Amino acid sequence: MSSSNSEQPSGERANELYWGSDRSVNDLAEDLDLSKGALYALIDPLPAGLDCLECGGQMQYANRTARDRGIVTCADCEVEEEETLVRIEGGDSSMLSDSAGPSADTRTLVGTALLGAAAGFVLARLIDRTD
Repeated sequence: MSSSNSEQPSGERANELYWGSDRSVNDLAEDLDLSKGALYALIDPLPAGLDCLECGGQMQYANRTARDRGIVTCADCEVEEEETLVRIEGGDSSMLSDSAGPSADTRTLVGTALLGAAAGFVLARLIDRTD
């Protein structure tokens, strides 16, 4: 990469291309004449528009994979959480009151919580028997 600093793409342009497309990082880096590492160094987390449940800081997506999977991270305390859970616990009732019924994310979240509770109950019973 023989470009001088004055010819290097701005972080703004790199972020626009990264967050605004689904093109591979390899393609973007090649188009911007950067290594993948240099491209990643220019990328800023994307604000998620949510407040952290722990500290009230701003939640953000660390990268596109986190955005696609619905994983948000607090910019201040670095807690990582599922976006759906943050929305529900933050009082976003639209996640629960869809006229067509609960969303697939909500059903998955509730199902996971119920499975976790059941597993905890069974584990507690097994531990109680061994004492």
